[in-house]
Amino acid sequence: MSTPIVANIRQEWDWVKIGIEEILDAQPQLTYRPEDVYAECINGTATLFIDEHKSFAVTTIEVDRFTGQNTFLIWLAWCSKKGLKHNSSIVMHTSFFEQVARDCKCSFLETKSPLDKLNEHFIENGWDLNTRVFTRKL
Repeated sequence: MSTPIVANIRQEWDWVKIGIEEILDAQPQLTYRPEDVYAECINGTATLFIDEHKSFAVTTIEVDRFTGQNTFLIWLAWCSKKGLKHNSSIVMHTSFFEQVARDCKCSFLETKSPLDKLNEHFIENGWDLNTRVFTRKL
């Protein structure tokens, strides 16, 4: 298993865009567009990581406005191979992302998913479930 590397979204856009579109198609509650992810990476507010298996993660750093602590957020993650076994690239690379988060002076590593089936998978691999977000359209 290779370590993810930072990649230039301009050079990887053709296949990364497909992954972002798949994420958005599966999760219509998300409000951003693929071009928004591209812009965040180009502007330096997000970072694209890729691996040799055509998997990617897009990360950001969020600052808690009350404590000032930084959280390294794995905002998006996608794998060209489908199924829970293959989509566990975050878990497979947890130690890598933990080190990147530490290097970025972050106190926490975080990811989000609306998929209930991932709860057990993440918890079994050392993650804590901290909150669920419920929304009601008005």
